Amino acid sequence: MPFKDPDPTDPNMLVGVMLPADADATRDMAYVFAEEFARMGYGREQLLWLFKNPFYGGAHGAYRALGEQETLTIIDECLAAWGGVKFSILDFGFSIDAEGPTPDAKPNGANPESKIGNPKSKMEQGRR
Repeated sequence: MPFKDPDPTDPNMLVGVMLPADADATRDMAYVFAEEFARMGYGREQLLWLFKNPFYGGAHGAYRALGEQETLTIIDECLAAWGGVKFSILDFGFSIDAEGPTPDAKPNGANPESKIGNPKSKMEQGRR
């Protein structure tokens, strides 16, 4: 079988189907999109743009079916639950926002559980 030609007997051929969905399923889908992108740090305007953009077919379809006001309500709920989540890198002792050291930051070399070490010190240990 040639590389690019489809084989009609291939059991792994991709097949897309449309499934019927009611308003509740569309609303649930909109919640999933809003929650996922809110967890990634998107703000209100960014989330609304995502729903308005036809490139994001599922989110845009939910926006068209629910309307802007319902979509904004969903976005606000998801941001209230997940919009304040901040991540910090504890191995290095500073936050991603660069606001200064975290409260549990330790001086260099004081964290024996850290997987990140100084390569020079490892080379020196090997020489001894």
